[in-house]
Amino acid sequence: MVDEIESLRRARAAARSYAAVTQDMVEFLDRTSAVPSPEQEAEYAALLGREELQLKERQEALHALGLVVRSLEAKE
Repeated sequence: MVDEIESLRRARAAARSYAAVTQDMVEFLDRTSAVPSPEQEAEYAALLGREELQLKERQEALHALGLVVRSLEAKE
């Protein structure tokens, strides 16, 4: 039971981290101009990388709980 509780704690933390990085993306887009500058393009690339990493970590944490939707997730 302790392992399941720890897995759930990790999944919750991973979901919160993913939500935070997607909020960072929203805030970036709120202040981005219609024609992005090179600096904005670089910031976007960094944010996208963080978002993809957090998504992967969230999925792995949920998979550890047994939550997998095979019809929606790419085959590994």
